[in-house]
Amino acid sequence: MRAKISPRVRENEPMSLHTTYRIGGPAEFYFESQSAEETAKAVAAAKELGLDIVVFGGGSNMLVSDEGIKGLILRTVASNFKIEGNKVTADAGIPVGFLAMRTVEAGLAGFEWAVGLPGSLGGAIRGNAGMFEGETKDVIESIRVLWYGQDMNLVNAQCQFAYRDSVIKHHPRGSVVILSAVLSLRAGADIEAMKAKIKDNLAVKRAKQPMDFACAGCVFANWRPEHAEDLESLRRSLDLNKEETIPVTAAGTVPAGWIIDRAQLKGLKLGHAMVSEKHANFFIHDGQATANDMVTLMAMVKSKVRVMTKGIVSLVEEIEYIGF
Repeated sequence: MRAKISPRVRENEPMSLHTTYRIGGPAEFYFESQSAEETAKAVAAAKELGLDIVVFGGGSNMLVSDEGIKGLILRTVASNFKIEGNKVTADAGIPVGFLAMRTVEAGLAGFEWAVGLPGSLGGAIRGNAGMFEGETKDVIESIRVLWYGQDMNLVNAQCQFAYRDSVIKHHPRGSVVILSAVLSLRAGADIEAMKAKIKDNLAVKRAKQPMDFACAGCVFANWRPEHAEDLESLRRSLDLNKEETIPVTAAGTVPAGWIIDRAQLKGLKLGHAMVSEKHANFFIHDGQATANDMVTLMAMVKSKVRVMTKGIVSLVEEIEYIGF
């Protein structure tokens, strides 16, 4: 691997050093790519040697098995960017929150909601990450990818973005690798007004989310009712007060954290893992939890919610399981 890719390839690298959960066993081979060319070389070498590939950026939104991962774990760390007019071209490895702040400072609007979003731009694109009513898909003009080894561009429509989803998630890991993206934003924005809004958003984030604990972001995607009567059924199954309104987002979903909270599962513990008492869709730990603790707690919450709601609500993980 070192001969084919780079002397920087490491063996048996603890993934707990590279995930925001601070959990994960060893990667058989681990490489941090610093350019699109290195990424292409690494993907080609892994394919030649018959190795599976797992590509990641910031290490959020993922839970790695205690037993580790076989194959090549490829972290994209290239983080160059340039701003020309209202267009921003950036490498996939750039921290998304950092890039969002730079666009604000350049007087561009449309991406300011992402300040405070964890992870890399590539990960945000792959999972169509969002917060504060913003979604990554809304700013993407095109992306550059390695599509089964072929270097090509996809425009926004070809990415098939959906709620926390994109076409990339529907292909085997490592077969489609994001290299960079072009963002289209709005010029001429009020910089001070945007900074004030960012300050407010970050204050809300600190107040509502367990920032002092190792976690990977929201565990479950928001729930989307399938039938008009599902909301009333949810109300009855959770035994809500008549005065309490079920929160429904602009996208027509009910926040998973609200459901878990009303199911009275805040503070639920398993081993060293716990459902945060601050935000029920964040699962945290005290620094000693195993991946098995976390995945078992997630399964327990899913089961309890499904039983309590008589099968109406089946929570789906946003967290991705790696190596299980």
